[in-house]
Formats: sequence, structure tokens, C-alpha cells
Amino acid sequence: MKKKICIGIGIILIILIVAGIITNYADSGRVTTGHEPKYCIKMVSHDGSKVTYWGLGYKVIRYVGVSPNEPYENNIGTKMGSWFMKYELPESDTVEIEYEGKTITITDIKDIGTIENILVNSKYNNEICNGINTHKIILNNDVYYIKESCKEIQKGNKQAIISTEDLEKINNIIFNKMDNEQSQEEQFFYGRVVEATASYIIVEPNEDEEERKSTDKISISLGEYNDALYEVGTNVKITYNGEIMETYPAQVKATKIELKSAENFEILFKNRQPIDSYNKVYAILDKSETNKYDYTIYAYDGSVNIRIDGKEYSLKEALSENKITMEEIISKANKDEKDGKIKADMYKDGGSMEYHYENYTIIKCHTVDGNRDVYIGTKDLKLTDVI
Repeated sequence: MKKKICIGIGIILIILIVAGIITNYADSGRVTTGHEPKYCIKMVSHDGSKVTYWGLGYKVIRYVGVSPNEPYENNIGTKMGSWFMKYELPESDTVEIEYEGKTITITDIKDIGTIENILVNSKYNNEICNGINTHKIILNNDVYYIKESCKEIQKGNKQAIISTEDLEKINNIIFNKMDNEQSQEEQFFYGRVVEATASYIIVEPNEDEEERKSTDKISISLGEYNDALYEVGTNVKITYNGEIMETYPAQVKATKIELKSAENFEILFKNRQPIDSYNKVYAILDKSETNKYDYTIYAYDGSVNIRIDGKEYSLKEALSENKITMEEIISKANKDEKDGKIKADMYKDGGSMEYHYENYTIIKCHTVDGNRDVYIGTKDLKLTDVI
């Protein structure tokens, strides 16, 4: 009889252990991916600030933001461990990290909790390695150093091992914080130079820019950029710190000035059809029509449009209305060749270039007799076809 009881108890224990392993694995996956554990008993603290999920041999502690009934992913801190695990929200409301010469202040409670769990719960019993300190972290008035080369954390005169996963967690928190700060601080707009001096330029923001709603002219001090020449009519991209001084013209502190009309553009070439009435070679924009170019831009055996930031224009319209410049198109072709996206050939006639895209070719003449014309045509177009 006793033997049967022992066997029965043993079977029950085995079932519970197996069930615990299975449910632990399942709930661990759910918690890791930000979902509520499923195979647990849920208990809420008296003040409603903490929810504990009791499983077979494990538990999950979750701190809520507003209410225990809010969506699980809104929690401000969660941790899974054994029944004996203790987990409290971090004492500090900020963590300061010195990394690559910058000081980053972490204020997100989840991020602070992640960092605190890694640093505080590590076992510091190793000798200090000779690696270089890559991170300095100040948490609850304690100073920790991370040495990436050794994969160790230093606290005082002892060190603890940090796993690759935990190091990635800390680095991701740092990188996300840095990216958010940069995106919040820096803004940019496109415009046209309407006045240029050696010390400043005045830019008219494009009609569709947010800055145009508050002012039609913005003055930019050149400062370190004073070696560059910005002619009236030049299209520029101005990146600045997000602050606009309400003077007239308005003023911004530029962090970067680029000769750029648009972020993205793409040439759209259509081969000439038998029913098309235009000539095989015709001027898209003759140099006599504009003072921007001292050369003529031709189409060869087809028509040329351009898509700029999602909007399509004829190339003539885009060039005439300063939506793009021929210099930017050629500059992009040079970059595409350098990046291995297209093939390019240079002639020994002074430096004429052929840029071969999948369905069209750009030719930029640069002959010893002074020919600087541009041709955009079929994919098999050669310099000898046009001069």
C-alpha cells in the first residue's frame, strides 16, 4: 500500500515537474516578447501597483503604469524568475552614462530597470582585467565601468562578467537615446539662396516647408562654412538645431549646409515610340533659356521625366523651377558608379563621361574644345552617337 502511495506521489511530482518545465518555457517566451504570462495565477497588490503571476516553480512580477487592468505592454517594469525572486523598481530616477566622449542621461523607467538589474545583480568576485573602460555608468551614487574587450563590469576593485546579450541591451539603450536626442534637436529644410555674402546667406524656404509658414527668409551665418561659395539661385538643404530666432529675416544656427534640392530623386526615361512626333535628339533645356547653365541638356531617342520625393515632373520643369539641378544629377551618377550600382566610362577627349543605368544613359561632355553639353538617352547610347 505504501509502495503504491509512493509511486503515485512520484508520478504526480514528475507530472508537476514536466508541466513546470513546459509552462516555464512557454511563459518565458511570452514575457520575453512583451506578452502576459498565460499559465499562472494572477495576484494584484493592495494598492494595485504590482501584479504577481505565480507559475509552477516560477513567477513574474510586473509593475503597472496606471492600473492593473491596462494592457500588459504598458508596464513600467517586469521580471521573471523563481518563486524566491525579489524585484523592486529602481531607486534612481536617472542613470548617467559616459560613452564615446558623450554623457547620456537615461530617464525611462524601463531602461533604468534593465540597467540596474544587469549591474546590481552581477557577482563581483573577479580580478580587474587590463581592458580599456568603454562605459562609465553612475547609478544610485555607485560608479560602474564596462570594459567591452574583457566583457566585464568593474565596481570598485572587483569585476563581474557581462554577457554579450546584456552588453547589447545596454548599448541599445544608449544608441536609442542618442538617436532620439539627435532627431528631436536637429531639423532641416530646403530652400533657395536669395542673397549671398562672405559671412552669411539668406535662404527662401520652399513653399512646402514648415519653416515657410512662419517666415519667407532665413539668414544663416556661414561661420566655419565661409570657404564655400553660395551663388544666388543655388538650392540648399539647411540642417539646424531646431531653434528659429524671430527676427526679419529670421535666423537659425546651421549645423550643416548642403548644395541639395531634394532628398530623393530618380530619372524616368521613356524610349521614343514610332507614333511620337518629336525629334530623335532635342533640347530639354537650351542654355539660351536660362542663366543657370552654360551648356545645353538634350534628350536622345526618348522623353525624360524625374521623380522627386515621390512627385513626378518633366525634367525641363524640374530644372527650370529649381526643384533639382543638373549638378546634383551628375553628382548622384558619380556616387552610383562609386557604390557599384552602375557602370561608367571616361573618354580621353578631355574627360567626357558615360553613366550607364539599367534603362538609360547619361553623357556629360567635357571635351578639349569646350563642349560641356549633357545627353540623357537610351541604355545603349554612346558618346560617338551625339558628337
